[in-house]
Amino acid sequence: MTWYKKGIISLAGLSLLSTHSYAEHIWVGLYSKGKSGKKYEQTVVSRESVVDMGLAIEEEWGRGNFLTDLQQGSRTWMAVFAKEKDSGYTAQSFTHSSNWHKFEKVVAKKRAQGYGIIDIEYGDGEWVGIFAKGDSVGEQTYTEDKSWDDFKERVSSMWKSGYKLRQMEAGSGKWVGIFDKSAEQFSQSITTRDEWSAMQQVIRSRWDEGYHLAMLEYGEGQWFALFEKEPNWGAEAYNGMYGWERFRASLADYWKDGYNIVNIASGWND
Repeated sequence: MTWYKKGIISLAGLSLLSTHSYAEHIWVGLYSKGKSGKKYEQTVVSRESVVDMGLAIEEEWGRGNFLTDLQQGSRTWMAVFAKEKDSGYTAQSFTHSSNWHKFEKVVAKKRAQGYGIIDIEYGDGEWVGIFAKGDSVGEQTYTEDKSWDDFKERVSSMWKSGYKLRQMEAGSGKWVGIFDKSAEQFSQSITTRDEWSAMQQVIRSRWDEGYHLAMLEYGEGQWFALFEKEPNWGAEAYNGMYGWERFRASLADYWKDGYNIVNIASGWND
């Protein structure tokens, strides 16, 4: 298993990734104990299609679990759930469409109904949106840009307007960001790298500078990372593995060690 903790880099883990052939698909997990160190009750579900995933999400809602992260990669849709008391949500809704403009109309409808959009995912030619109500959903907006450079300028502009970046997704020639207004006083930083090994170097450097890793994503051929500088942030770790089933089995080790899943990304280890 490839396991990286803040301040501790597993050499065995590094060699594990380097022994595989060039440009293979990997799953990357980001984990944290947060400021409180509270352990959440989390569940992970996977399906082969977005339609089947939609049915699985409804089943988890019936069990009192709310969706906190959604990811697609290598013919697999993956979802992370937490109990209502841990998620901060009181209601959720789910939609998907292969047409971006139709997707936007659903987003507008849901926002008019009092929902916030908490996650956008692109996979298998489908835009997927997760909407929620609850105390953890504040004043928010989303943006769409056509390139990384435009998106980077957009993020800087949103920061100046008092917004924090909460989610992003890149796909089908679009860079989409979800922002919300925040009274919290902490700085954010974003970066992209074409290669996973280069992103690992950035993560180590930002950890040394006092940042914590808030989000990892992959899209449009690039790895994307969001860093935040919050005081007294708890322990954090990440790992990267080939094969969904092997990666999924590794999650138990992090849960056992008191970590919560922050988000899961899938991309190419170039």
